[in-house]
Amino acid sequence: MSEPHPSPFPTALVLDTSFLRTIGGTGTDPYQTFIQYVRAEDPELYLSNGVVEELTQQRGYISVDWVDRADTTEWITLVGDVQPGVRVHDGPRAGEVMDRVHDRLAAFEQTDPDELRKTDSELPAVGVMLLGSTSHDSVGLLMDDRNAERAVAGVIENSYYEGRIRVIDIWMAIEYMESQIG
Repeated sequence: MSEPHPSPFPTALVLDTSFLRTIGGTGTDPYQTFIQYVRAEDPELYLSNGVVEELTQQRGYISVDWVDRADTTEWITLVGDVQPGVRVHDGPRAGEVMDRVHDRLAAFEQTDPDELRKTDSELPAVGVMLLGSTSHDSVGLLMDDRNAERAVAGVIENSYYEGRIRVIDIWMAIEYMESQIG
């Protein structure tokens, strides 16, 4: 599951579609809190290919065009394809993390793994890639999906990535961000 308290908050944040959908549009308090935090603390934000695909498909259902923002601003980075062979120290490879999360999530959702999208399972793999290619000590996965949170946490637990790839529930994140911006 998500962490009980996210401090110190990661400086790299991978945003899930569920997080972006739940914070809402420009007129909502969670959206305003998130934007104020980003402006004040300057974390690096990342969107995976799967999230970009989902956002593109859901255009019109989500009031903010996050894909356009990523294309036109410097504060959101689009991550390329997952590189399955990347690993950090003795942690599992990104592809292994992705496959194990996908299998766990399929079991939680009682769905055939072949029919389940890989968007949620690619998020921790992106975290592995960021740990291996940036100076970030930890990567936060911001989401609002209990099954995905459980699947990711169960895979990274007791591995090199525990505490480095951190699943952070949306409301815990918003509460923390509010505390930081006053």
